Amino acid sequence: MSWQPGNDGWRPRLGWLGVLWIAVVGLALAGCSKGQAQGQEASTAGLPVYKLSVQKFKYSGMPASIKSGESIVTLTNREAGEITHEFVLLALPSGKTKDDIVADAKKKADKAEEDFLSFGEVAEVNTGSTHAGVFSLPPGTYALACFEDGKIGGGKGPVHATIGMTYQFTVT
Repeated sequence: MSWQPGNDGWRPRLGWLGVLWIAVVGLALAGCSKGQAQGQEASTAGLPVYKLSVQKFKYSGMPASIKSGESIVTLTNREAGEITHEFVLLALPSGKTKDDIVADAKKKADKAEEDFLSFGEVAEVNTGSTHAGVFSLPPGTYALACFEDGKIGGGKGPVHATIGMTYQFTVT
C-alpha cells in the first residue's frame, strides 16, 4: 500500500492554515508600516523648523539668518480678530530690500508678488491656525510678504505688505 495524503492521520487543516496565514501577513504589514512611519519621521526629524507667527500685521519668530538647504517654516496667525494671512517667500535681487516689495505692492497691490522670484508660500492661515511648508533655499537674501487684503473682522483693506507685513532674512 502506498502513501496517500491524509492516510497517516496528519493532514493540514485549512482553518489553521488560514489563521496562520492571516497572522503572518498581519505581522508583516505591521512591520512595514512601522518602518515606513520611522522613515517619514527620520526624513523630517533632521530638518530645522522655524516657528513664525503674525500679530498686529507683523511677523515674528524668524531668525535674521538661516542655513541653506531644506527647512520647515510654520506660520501661526495670532491676530485678535478674524483675518487671513500668508507668507510668500521671495528671493530679493542684489541691492533690493523688503522695502522694495512694500513700494511695489503700493503700486501694484497683490500683482507685485509676480515681480520677484517666489520660492513658495504658506497661504490662507486664518486666525488661530498654524500651517507649515517645506522650503529648499540656496544662499541669498529673501523676504516674507503677505499679499492678502482683508481687514480684521472682515472686508477688504490694503494689501498687508503695503502696511509693512514683510520680513527680510539671509540664507548662508
